[in-house]
Amino acid sequence: MIAMLYEHRFRAMNTDVGVWLWSGGAEHAPIVHSSFSWAQGFFARVEQELSRFRSTSALNRLNQLAGCGPQAVPPLLWSVLDAAFRAANDSGGIYDPTLCRTIDRLGYDRSFECVERTGEAHEDPPMPAFCAWQRVQLTSADRSVSLPPDLALDLGGIAKGWTVDQVALALAPIGPVLVDAGGDLRAVGTVNGEAWPVAVQDPFEPERDRALVRLRRGALATSSRGGRCWQRGSRTLHHVIDPRTGTSANSDLHTVTVYAPDTMKADVAAKVVLVLGSESGRVYLANRDLSALLTNADGRDTIVGDFPYEVESHGSIRCA
Repeated sequence: MIAMLYEHRFRAMNTDVGVWLWSGGAEHAPIVHSSFSWAQGFFARVEQELSRFRSTSALNRLNQLAGCGPQAVPPLLWSVLDAAFRAANDSGGIYDPTLCRTIDRLGYDRSFECVERTGEAHEDPPMPAFCAWQRVQLTSADRSVSLPPDLALDLGGIAKGWTVDQVALALAPIGPVLVDAGGDLRAVGTVNGEAWPVAVQDPFEPERDRALVRLRRGALATSSRGGRCWQRGSRTLHHVIDPRTGTSANSDLHTVTVYAPDTMKADVAAKVVLVLGSESGRVYLANRDLSALLTNADGRDTIVGDFPYEVESHGSIRCA
């Protein structure tokens, strides 16, 4: 049987999503297209339930009940919350899902395409105590969450990674699959052992590629201070917050792309390393057997670990 590469693209979670699936010929097209429709619907469902910008989302309802005691949450929200707080614990609080109010006060208080890109400088928002996430109580027996009145949750990045993983694993029984959501991607399976050729965007020149990654399995995720940026007075702010300072991270790194077994791990690690900087970031990666492409503020690249990296990117699938 001759395998065909099917492709489906759509918009979700304020980013471009692509799904590539190898399967049989024309007779397999109906099940492939049905699977693509399910994948698009699943992204929409997760966004509806976990977006901090949707007033009716389960996450927003939970945030609005901060200080009101334990609140039962639906299974999908619980799954991502549980993963987020495990990541906070593993990173020593460098990844912190409770910084929603901090990033709101810095100016990222609505879907990014609606954020005012320039504005007057304001007094820095009050800085929450480092590791404030430890004050949130999660009870697995009844899937309940108790938020202190001064905290709110933001699950944007990790929710996207979780969704990519779920879709890739769900489609894998049909054939080898690659799912990409704005540069956070997961590959499951190959055709005759051939790797998926994935181009990584240059963070300084978005129209050209920085690297080619040959992905046979696992995931990539990129975090950068050059993407979602806005001005407040003379300050340039971005969406990756250092919980130790309560403002945008300001390490020696500009962009981090992490290779990991799954997209959630890659997404969290990319953010943590961007906050920590190159020296402490390398230790973090080594301790978790992860590899990465680190790009300094001056544009120099450093490979950490066994990152599947090449320079030539002709004929590749493009990711951000």
